[in-house]
Amino acid sequence: MRSSMQRNEEAVSAAVATVLLFGGVVSIIAMMMVSMIPVIEELEGSIERHDMSSQMTLLAHQTAALSETGMPGDSTEIELVPVDGTLNWNMMQSSMWYSATWVDDTSFRVQGALDYDDEFSVRHPESMNTAVCVDDLRLGPANPYMFTIPEWAESVSMTASPGLALPLGPIEIEIWNQSVKESERELMVDGMYTLDASSYGEIVIHSSHQLHLLISRGDGGTALMQANDPSPVDSTGTSWSLPLPSGTSKIHVVSEVANQIIVTNQTSTSYYALPSNQNRVGVTFNHQFSLDSAEVIHITTSAPSRLVVQTNIESDVGQIAWPSVDGQFLGHSFVTPSLEGEFVFTNPGLNSVTVTWRGGGLSVAPNQSVIFDWPPAEIDGAPMLDANGDLFVSWRRDTNGSGLQVIPADDTGALSGQFHTLHVDGTNVNKIHLARAGIDAKWNLTGSTTSNGTLYDEVTQATLNLNQGLNQMEIEDGHALRLYHLRGQDGLIQVRHDGAQRCLSINVQASGWISSQLPWQSMSGRSQVDLKNAWRAGTHPASMQITLIGVDGASTHANLGTVWGFHLSRLSYEFRSSIVGMEVAYVGGAVVTNHPEFEPYIIVPPSDRGGPGPRFAATIPSLHPTQYSVSGSGSMNLDIELADRSSLASATAFEVRRGWSNPYGVAIADASADGLESSEDWTIYPGRIDLLTDYVGWVPDPSYATSEAIWHTNGQPIQFTLQIASLNAHMTEVIS
Repeated sequence: MRSSMQRNEEAVSAAVATVLLFGGVVSIIAMMMVSMIPVIEELEGSIERHDMSSQMTLLAHQTAALSETGMPGDSTEIELVPVDGTLNWNMMQSSMWYSATWVDDTSFRVQGALDYDDEFSVRHPESMNTAVCVDDLRLGPANPYMFTIPEWAESVSMTASPGLALPLGPIEIEIWNQSVKESERELMVDGMYTLDASSYGEIVIHSSHQLHLLISRGDGGTALMQANDPSPVDSTGTSWSLPLPSGTSKIHVVSEVANQIIVTNQTSTSYYALPSNQNRVGVTFNHQFSLDSAEVIHITTSAPSRLVVQTNIESDVGQIAWPSVDGQFLGHSFVTPSLEGEFVFTNPGLNSVTVTWRGGGLSVAPNQSVIFDWPPAEIDGAPMLDANGDLFVSWRRDTNGSGLQVIPADDTGALSGQFHTLHVDGTNVNKIHLARAGIDAKWNLTGSTTSNGTLYDEVTQATLNLNQGLNQMEIEDGHALRLYHLRGQDGLIQVRHDGAQRCLSINVQASGWISSQLPWQSMSGRSQVDLKNAWRAGTHPASMQITLIGVDGASTHANLGTVWGFHLSRLSYEFRSSIVGMEVAYVGGAVVTNHPEFEPYIIVPPSDRGGPGPRFAATIPSLHPTQYSVSGSGSMNLDIELADRSSLASATAFEVRRGWSNPYGVAIADASADGLESSEDWTIYPGRIDLLTDYVGWVPDPSYATSEAIWHTNGQPIQFTLQIASLNAHMTEVIS
């Protein structure tokens, strides 16, 4: 049987061609889609970047205005509306620093101090580097100031340090005893609180704000007070807040030149201290208070000064260590108080030192102390001392009297160090108090008294009895110590917070980087939660101030330069384009982005003020989230409050540098010098800052790929002002 079906070759060919054509079209469309998806994603990423850039720019402008002109308690509010990404806080990859030198033709640089480990390097090739001191700035709303009060303290008086302005609300005070919170209270603004410490052992005071804190024993005594605005050059100041007890107290103000002193308690009264006609004599001012109750007294002066306070002056006791004109305690030149009593000159060196003043002088043998009745006869004012070597100078009421005094370190000349010498005389009972200025310290006391021990973990302090004669305290292993001398049953002293002035000796001159130790725990490789806990507990610094002590002319312990390093929180909007990991972020007053393709770009540079002339001023917005701030992809309301604005420096500097951590450090340094391309000198001699004469402003450091910039003023001294504004940011989700 034959089939009637026939094969149509043309139809088959047409069907096959149609299928192949359809497949080709589908393939072409697929290839076009594959190639267009990144373009579409990149366009979407550009939309997200530009949308959030405008919102972050508004945030930067409002934050800058609040930081520079606001008062504590002022706030601003802004709503951030993400397109498709998320808002997050990053606390571990954002830092910046400023440095300033106080001696002509010198530089001071620091490397690795903000890396969360326990090492850093300094570079100052022009002279000998004697020592370095590091202060924890305690920045951030969750990082309280901590003051450890020894068991021998009988009374503790405290008031807020006002900075540039007093805080708006009450200051939170907590009293901890052996890791247990004993009590808490609110210290009112411009008020004071007196704690009866005799019923406690060793306690720790936590404060949400910097305090001026006085420890008293017995009938009180005499104390050198730190100013509200101490100069980083020589530690002088122009304003003080004094928490004075009831009874009769006295202040003694010392300056080199004529002075206007304004005393404010119930009312403000102006006084004038004028120089005498005597050569090599400074200016002094005395004022007495008779208070029915404890009260805060505010003192302001027109000239840089030092201030001594004496409580219960009827008891006529006390002793103080007196700083040199360089700011440290070991020095060769002093403007001394004219308090009735005696001066003790101590020579820790290996050669005899001759010290002279108007109409007199004496010689101090190596490793010896000499006592001289003070003030010298026929001197009207503050005697100026000059020595041909470095000396320690201290005042005391009399040889057998009572008092409290810090014992500066021989190796650093500052409040803490690894080697101390104590000369004990008189008939009174003498003790020495050891306070740890680091993580641990294995110490050894030799001389007329022998003892040894270790301070570590919860053991932060110790008190020992001293015998008459020469005693030497040396650290065999670990960090530094602060030493306090207790004579008799009375005394008064101002104490710093636990993270202040931790000093270590260097004693090296080199053209390269010099390694040093950071006297805190290393947090390298730890999580953000661990880091926040370490900041809160004070086991790692929450931003820092680094002071270099070294040789300047005849002085071996002058403050050569200062670096302020800040751990900043970065508020970042994270999104994806054709690749992941894109962000637009606000940090330290700058708006930055790495879009597209991880190329750092500066949308808004950090704000500063330059000119006219060789002037530079900056206010750093230190923005940190509160404990209960949220993050995520929804619309967020950001409430920013100014907690405090403080002056870090207002002095004449000879070199000012600014640096940022990567990935944006190099981009910020380059963006800051946006006018440099118009300089003919820079065009002809690129990288030669010493030949740059037609430009004033930021210049990137000539080193390869540096993240630092130098404020260039054609070699003229810079009127340098630096402030820090502590901002608390509370971020919540907007609920419609």
